[in-house]
Amino acid sequence: MLRASSRGVAEPTHYANVDLDVYSRVPLDGLVRALGDEAFVLWAGGSRRKYEAHVELASSHMGVSADDTIVELTRLIRKLPPVHRKIWNSAQRREFNIGIVAGLEPHSFELRLDQRTLKAMTDVRGVLVITVYAPDRGARRATRPSKKR
Repeated sequence: MLRASSRGVAEPTHYANVDLDVYSRVPLDGLVRALGDEAFVLWAGGSRRKYEAHVELASSHMGVSADDTIVELTRLIRKLPPVHRKIWNSAQRREFNIGIVAGLEPHSFELRLDQRTLKAMTDVRGVLVITVYAPDRGARRATRPSKKR
């Protein structure tokens, strides 16, 4: 995910997106369809009581904060029809997974969530997960000085 710019300088560490990850003992296809056109399914499937679905917002998330993305995802969950909300509530795991792409700069990176976001997640029985993606090797090489022989 981390790309070197045309000058060979890697992108800085940054927030990428929030994925909604659901793990269940029952198929999640109906739940995913019930989220509607506002959700984009990254993957849904499974078998033998091990099902999962990975979803993000369908609209462009560029420039949208983690707070706004999570609140919008919780809105979609709250408006699920009762039969699908029951599947959501019975899922083994309901994760709001914030993706952060690591860069070589800055030295530290902080992502804060508002209280309203944390409340919205807990109101739908979700948990917060944070995934940090390492810089790709090409970006690391592009920013390191070459060894002199």
